[in-house]
Amino acid sequence: MFTDMSHIHDFVCQIISNEAYKSAHHRVLANNCNEARVSVAIFLNPSERERAFGPLPELTSAEKPALYRNFTFNEFMTRFFKKELDGKSLTNFFRQ
Repeated sequence: MFTDMSHIHDFVCQIISNEAYKSAHHRVLANNCNEARVSVAIFLNPSERERAFGPLPELTSAEKPALYRNFTFNEFMTRFFKKELDGKSLTNFFRQ
């Protein structure tokens, strides 16, 4: 079964890379081929729900301090499902 759904901006790489990589807004260019477009959803469910996620220490320094705070998977899921994004990216909630 397929369902229409909105894309959630991919911000995980942006946070763990301390903005060395920027997440892009999802966009699609329509073409005239009259064929359906298929997207595949990937789900992440780590076993260590209380482990801290955040900028990798190797990518931070005194000259380039961490731009985001650490957070747990549980905190991420709670924030995600509160539906309070109002058009903003989740990165706003984890920025220092």
